Amino acid sequence: MPVLRLAHANIRTPDLEETVRFFEAALDLRRGPALTTIDQHRYAWLYDRNGIAVIHVNAPHEDEPPRAAGLENRLDHIAFDCVDPEGFADRLRAAAMLFEVVHSETGGFVQYNLRDPNGIKVELTFAPDQAPALPD
Repeated sequence: MPVLRLAHANIRTPDLEETVRFFEAALDLRRGPALTTIDQHRYAWLYDRNGIAVIHVNAPHEDEPPRAAGLENRLDHIAFDCVDPEGFADRLRAAAMLFEVVHSETGGFVQYNLRDPNGIKVELTFAPDQAPALPD
């Protein structure tokens, strides 16, 4: 069986609410029920416009020490294929979120890279037919 799509990314953080707010503001994801648990206070699933839970955010257990922010757990980034780069740029600026624009060396892709409250890179990728023009 082939892989159909990435099912979800999981972020385990002591900053659950801040992380949820970040992805709601940056990517227009919506918090919904975590379908695998009755404990909705320590778990949040973030859904896209199609009702697919793309990010799961979990708080650590009470007796579990929080993981350090950044790459200690080796999650490098979460990537999303996107459209409307100008709209995304406006959205990120309106939310006062810093992002880096990266033009691919080949293929014509453009990426907006930003960091969530846990230090995880979030990569927004725009296909060549969506990519904004390079500045002169």
